[in-house]
This record gives sequence, C-alpha cells and structure tokens, in this order.
Amino acid sequence: MKKIFLSTIILVLLVATSCKEDALTEVPKDFYTPENSYTNKAQFESALSNIYLSIRNGIYCNLALGERAVDLLGMDIDLADAGNNSAAAKMQYFNWPTMNADNAFVGKWWSQFYSWIAQANAIIDRADQPTAVWASEADKNAIVGEAKFLRAFAYHFMANMWGGVPLVLNETKVPKFDFVRATQEEVFQQCKADLTEAIKYMPTIDQLKGGRAPREAAYHLLSEINISLKDYQGAIDAATAVIDNGKNSLMTTKFGKWANFTFSGYTYQGPKQPWSDTYFCLFQDGNFNFKEGNKEAIWNISQDPTIKGGNNDNTAPANEPLFAMDRWWGPINWQIKDKNNVQNYLRDTLQGRPIAFLLVTGYADSVIWKYKGDFNRDIRNSKYNIQRTWYYTNPKSKYYGQEVTKSNCDASTINLWLQRCTPHYKKFVSAVPYGKFTDATSKLPTDNGRTYKDWYLMRLAETYLLRAEAYMLKSDNISAANDINAIRQRASATPVTASDVNIDLILDERARELYGEEFRLNTLMRTGKLVEHLNKYNWYFVDNKIEFNPAWKFLPIPRREIEANTGAVLEQNSGY
Repeated sequence: MKKIFLSTIILVLLVATSCKEDALTEVPKDFYTPENSYTNKAQFESALSNIYLSIRNGIYCNLALGERAVDLLGMDIDLADAGNNSAAAKMQYFNWPTMNADNAFVGKWWSQFYSWIAQANAIIDRADQPTAVWASEADKNAIVGEAKFLRAFAYHFMANMWGGVPLVLNETKVPKFDFVRATQEEVFQQCKADLTEAIKYMPTIDQLKGGRAPREAAYHLLSEINISLKDYQGAIDAATAVIDNGKNSLMTTKFGKWANFTFSGYTYQGPKQPWSDTYFCLFQDGNFNFKEGNKEAIWNISQDPTIKGGNNDNTAPANEPLFAMDRWWGPINWQIKDKNNVQNYLRDTLQGRPIAFLLVTGYADSVIWKYKGDFNRDIRNSKYNIQRTWYYTNPKSKYYGQEVTKSNCDASTINLWLQRCTPHYKKFVSAVPYGKFTDATSKLPTDNGRTYKDWYLMRLAETYLLRAEAYMLKSDNISAANDINAIRQRASATPVTASDVNIDLILDERARELYGEEFRLNTLMRTGKLVEHLNKYNWYFVDNKIEFNPAWKFLPIPRREIEANTGAVLEQNSGY
C-alpha cells in the first residue's frame, strides 16, 4: 500500500465538497462538518489551536522514542549522537550515507509540514466565506494573520530542507495530482509576504498567554527569512523590532521561585546550598512564559498536566503522545554499578531519567566550551547546567557519595561508560520532580522521563544571534560582535571582538546558548554548513572517514510524492 501523499494529506485534514449547494443539499446541524465548522471567531480560534497542538505533538510530543521527535534539534548532526543501551555501535537515525527518497525521516516531515499548511489554508480561505460571521474586520484579520504566520513557519522549514517545493496557498477540495515545484526563493518570498501580513494584525506578546505565537514571533521569523533572501537590512530591522519593542529583554539576573533554589549537590549528601544561576532559571517550570515574568520568552509550546489535553496528565491513554525531553537526552546514570555490583538509585532531582537515546557529542561537550578559555567561566557550562561528574547515589553502596571512576565501578559500567557517564545538559530536567511515579528500587518520586514544563520555540537570545548574523553578512562586524556579546555578557563569558566574528562563531554561540532548543538541522542547512559539520562532528562520518556528497545540500523529495503526482513532473533534488 502506498503511503499518504501531499494531496491526500490535505483532503484527509479538511474534507470539503466541490459540488454546488442546491435545495436538496443537507447542512448538518448536530455535528461538525467543514461547512459549519468555520462560522464564528471561536471556531476559527479552535482551528488555530489545532495547528498549535499539531506543532507541539509533531516536534516534541510524539510517542516517547518511537517517532524520534527530536530529529530537528541536533540529533545525528553535531550536537547529539544517537546512542543505545548496549556496547554495540551507536545507531544512525538519518542514515546520511544512504539518504534516499524512501528515507522515513524525509517522508515524515514532508507530511507534517504540509499538514500544518493545509490547516492554515483552510482557515485563511474560509475566513472570507459568507458563512463566516465576524464581529469586526479586526477579528478576522487577526485570525488570518496568525494562520499566515503558521503557514510561513511550516514553509520556512521546507525551503531550507528541500529548496523549492510546491506552493499550496488555498484549501484543496478535490484530488490534485499536478503539483510543481516553486523555486526556493519563491517559497521564501511567500513566507515574507505572509509574515508581513501577520505582523500587521497579530497581537503583541503582552496581550497573550503562553503557547500562542505573538507578533514578535512573526518579526523573529521574518528576520531569518530576510537573511535567506539576502535582505540583510530587512533582517536587522525585523530583529530590532523585537529587541527594542519595550517589552522583551534578556533575563540578566536570577528570577522566579527557582532564584533561591537549594540542593545538596549531585552527591545528594550534606546540607543544601544555593543552586542556580540566571541560565538555570530560564529552564525551570513556571519560568518559561512572558506572563510569568520571563521577558526573554517569545513563543513556547504549552504544557499543563493538570488539565486534560495539557499533555502528560493522569488521564492520558497509553498511546497518547508524551513530551519526554528528559527521557530522550542524556546518559543512563541510574544504571551505574559499583565494583561490588550495587546499582545506583534513581534520584530524580536534577538527575532525571534519560535512557541514552541521545548522547552529547564531543563538539557540544568540549569544543564549544573551550573557546577563549571560558570552560570554567561561562555559566551555561556551570555545574548547575551541565553535569560531567557522576556519583554513587545508593546508600547501600560502599562508595555512596563518591565520584564514579573506572577503578571503582563494575565491568558493565566500564563497557558502557559513554552511555552511563557522558555529560548531561540539565536544562532538560525538572529541578524537582512532579512525583507522579515512584521508582521501584529507591522508592523515591520520579517523573519517569516525562517533561512537564513548557519549552521554547523562540527565545530573544536567538533573535540577537539572527541580528548578529545579518550584521555580519552586511559587513558590520562591530555591530555583530555587540549582539553576540549581549548573550555572552549574560553568560559571564569573555567578550568577542569584531575580528572574531564569522559564521562559525555564530553557529558555535548558537550551540552554547540554544542547545536542544534551536532547530539545528534547519540552521545548518540554511547556512550551508551541514556538510562541513557532519564531516567534522558526526561520529559516524569521523569514525568511518565518510565524505558526505556536497551536492546533497537538500533532502530528497519523497518518492511517494513523485510517483503519486501523475499530472506533472515533480522534479527530484540532484544527487538522489
């Protein structure tokens, strides 16, 4: 059986009749159809909410590990190696050396992005239908503007990852088999047009609750789009509209209830001590949203386990998507055994319950932190934010509270040292577990790998780095250095100079600041650095001396799309 292709995705999402209504046409009133689902503001807002839900679930909350919902964030590239729980060679998820038109990752995201586009198109088109009743033109414009932002959000991924793709700008109501590719520039220009409209009408960040994109998100994305279009002044202006809006600002001091958080340290012994810094506070539950006092936040996914549909709530069925950042990223430190075969306890506070699915690369562990000798100076690399030394946590162990070393652990831990003792970025872990689960061995509360806090889609620190990139490309390295230093000053890192500024510095700074937040695959493909970073930092390429074909700067068009598109030629990217 063939997989779903582009045209049928659109039809499945919003089935609409193409027949003209007549006197015999029935219009159901006791259940929703496309004809009666878009009649008022509340229904259109519900349709927008469904796109946000699709984005949240598609990027972050697919079933635990089965759907690999972390593949845009740096997996299998330069930030994280795909690991496993054995001494065997690590997995390759993308299978870069054999990347082809049947690759599951490629097909998954092609379908995902077009599903968001289809939903946005339905909102945009139906807002002008006679059946849609609006209290004001302003209400309609705000809904349409937000839908156009979300459409641009999907298309910007597609343009960076595939180059030119079919531009579908209206709701598809009948089967269509003659899609043709627009050029990459045409796709970016469409994104720019959509975002320009969105900016006119979307509410500002101070008018919204968390989870919904504000006008500032449209400016942020427009800055990136303008860079791709080589409109560097336009990119600078768009970023500046957020940076100087009088509402957003970098958080430069500890904030929220976690500013005074205390912890006994990773030994779990002795008196508690102050345990936080500004960067630590950015990633704690209750600190993610603008409304919660975080002026750096622009757009987040929203989590609320106390309500049905809020994700990870107690009523969730077994097959409901889970947000499990804690589970995906980091070593299985709780399976460390001492030389007497006594296994560690799972201590969920600032330890979490990762399963070594993704392990930090050498690039993210050491290369980026050694810059300007800042390894012990940059707070983003502090003990609060990255743990590199592991300790015995089981009181029954002779070595309880001592550092785990290869001389005091058992052979299985030595054989699986990377999976057990690799560094762990603590931004993925809740400082205090919700405690909905109890560990069977230690009897201590645990989150069982689930993540209950929100997560950033866009943060002001990235806006600064986008503007720095635009300044650099405009040959204004002094201004670029100033923007980079705004981030580095907050991190207590050594300032950079104009002569330091290049795209490699910006990519490294993005890795330091946005690890696990930015869509790293999108960034590397947008900047033309994917091939270089694979060859330098991807374990499989380095270990096997594999040269990635430079012609493969784009992903392949899924074969199923080309074969199903019988009415026109959907051209494949070169190299596949």
